[in-house]
Amino acid sequence: MSGTRQFLFACGDFQQDAVQEQVFGHRLSGKPDALVGYRREPFVQPSSDTNERVSGMVFEVTEADLAAADAHEPPNYSRSQVKTASGVLAWVYLRQIRPAGSSGG
Repeated sequence: MSGTRQFLFACGDFQQDAVQEQVFGHRLSGKPDALVGYRREPFVQPSSDTNERVSGMVFEVTEADLAAADAHEPPNYSRSQVKTASGVLAWVYLRQIRPAGSSGG
């Protein structure tokens, strides 16, 4: 559905103009927002403390932008939809953590 508005939450590299130009070929338009019930240590992950927040930006993106972001992120990160503090349903990249003792695929 190419006509559907898509949003990307970023709290790291994607906030930097130079990274946006490199990955997407253009600068993104966004606004400050946060993820509630998440923490960043050093990557974004859910927290059991609903008072924890990760501040960042929500950018409106195209399907092509999301594909470029997918290609840019390491293979141990996956894109998930979350609701931001302002109520926007946005994509965020979450690191996949393997339980201790599990083998890689």
